Amino acid sequence: ADLVARGIADPERAAIGGWSWGGYLTLMELGTHPDLWRAGVAGVPVGDYESSYEDMSPILQAYDRALLGGEPKDLPDLMRERNPINFADEVRAPVMFIIGENDSRCPLRQAMAYVDRLAERGHPHELYRFSTGHSSFDIDEDVHQVRMVLEFLRRTVLNA
Repeated sequence: ADLVARGIADPERAAIGGWSWGGYLTLMELGTHPDLWRAGVAGVPVGDYESSYEDMSPILQAYDRALLGGEPKDLPDLMRERNPINFADEVRAPVMFIIGENDSRCPLRQAMAYVDRLAERGHPHELYRFSTGHSSFDIDEDVHQVRMVLEFLRRTVLNA
């Protein structure tokens, strides 16, 4: 909103995107500020924080407990405010998801729960799953993903 107010960003072509925590922030923004965004790209996102915690590695669970002050299930008020899936029904912009099938940081099940929520209401979204985890570890795969993102943004933002 600040960039629009200062005349730097075009509100008709504003898109948001990020990977990992940036994917989490993308989904939070799309759901909590739906009027700001024309499109979103969520790479290896946290879409359902509570089920993500259940499926992540014990080391990452310990990190989250330290970060949050407890397990997500013990923090209902915080999860109500900070879990992207709770705002999925508010999303208005098309969303592209890029999800690693074997991701221990942002596990598949929780990301797909968010995708499924959009699909249940017929909301425009695209899904690309790749076979590795939090990263592809392959230059050709990375280039392929960037091309898909650029094509998605061309269709949803530039030509809309």
